[in-house]
Amino acid sequence: MYETRDYMLYREKALRHEPAEAAGIAEYFQRLGVKLGNTLFTGLDRVSTVDLHKLDLLHNICLGLFKHMMK
Repeated sequence: MYETRDYMLYREKALRHEPAEAAGIAEYFQRLGVKLGNTLFTGLDRVSTVDLHKLDLLHNICLGLFKHMMK
């Protein structure tokens, strides 16, 4: 299971960023191992990417049951 990202920690690090450490914010976070940029879920504050697989599992189970019943 993947850990939920702590975006408040990223915000604090961005606020503490000093230009001498790196050329810019993007390079600073790249050194920390954090990828910046827009994703599919940018702006969807209530979406937890950790829980997204659950609907797919339910869909596959229902599809499997349907195929079984049709046989």
